[in-house]
Amino acid sequence: MISAFLKPMLPSLSDKLPVGEDWVFEVKYDGFRCLLYWDHSKIVMTSRNGHYLHTIFPEIPDYLKGIENKVNHLFPLLIDGELCILENPFKANFEQIQKRGRLKQHERIQQAIKLYPSSFCAFDLLALQGRYMSHEPFIYRKEMLSELMKTLLIDTEKVIPSSHLNFIPYTKDREDIEQTVRLSKSEGIVAKKIKSKWLSGTRTNHWIKVKNLTYSNFILMGYDTENGFFHVGVIKDDQIMFVGLFSHGISPEEKEALIQIVKKNQSGRSNSIILIEPSLCVELSFLEVYKNQLRQPRFVRFRFDADWEDCTWENLQKNL
Repeated sequence: MISAFLKPMLPSLSDKLPVGEDWVFEVKYDGFRCLLYWDHSKIVMTSRNGHYLHTIFPEIPDYLKGIENKVNHLFPLLIDGELCILENPFKANFEQIQKRGRLKQHERIQQAIKLYPSSFCAFDLLALQGRYMSHEPFIYRKEMLSELMKTLLIDTEKVIPSSHLNFIPYTKDREDIEQTVRLSKSEGIVAKKIKSKWLSGTRTNHWIKVKNLTYSNFILMGYDTENGFFHVGVIKDDQIMFVGLFSHGISPEEKEALIQIVKKNQSGRSNSIILIEPSLCVELSFLEVYKNQLRQPRFVRFRFDADWEDCTWENLQKNL
């Protein structure tokens, strides 16, 4: 008997997509990684940490129960995917999936279903008829998943935002998917080796994720001696507004140099934070701005050539 939950296989992060005939590419959606177990008696949806999601997003199992007669001869099934609230065929809404994930009361969940319905976007088939397929090549698992979706009358050519169940297609056209992801402001791209096996709980270099990042300049505001993070901001309404903090992407040598600059030019302290008058700009990459805060900011380089007064909220919005 197959397990209803396996620790998911995870992609490795890279700055660029791999090349070669043995790679295919999928759009990466910004939601909750989700394993879906489906048999004659139950539907179980679990997050990558093993938390149940089917009680928080009940519209998915309700929808599946209505079409299970088409595939119940293939039970039990185990499908890997991303639980999303879709804005368009290539982009999921991070803010709304986060809000829905915190709901516990039945009434509020039912209200949220009407406003922001979710979709299970399937990208891999791990078990069919109670038999694990994780040892099979990715391209075979993908083809079997496609056949399963066709049996359920799910479109396998494109993602439909209004559907509770979707199939994430792949392509070999690297340039086309890069352009699509840029124009749609998708989270990124996942490259997968066509012969890769699915290895539970493993971060593998047979799956490579490349994020669709934005770049912008920010004013250095200070350094927290307690946690090692640098604080940055932009000018909004003639005030410097804090928009985030970073520690990733900066080399030990660059970090030490920046700490010394902060200490040399400090204007005061706020608990463990050494404050600095606006003067130095840094370029950061980030995924998006969520509630006026940078998501996943990463140091790119010092911008000694930039004027801190040009680091404005308006310019940040233009870069977005």
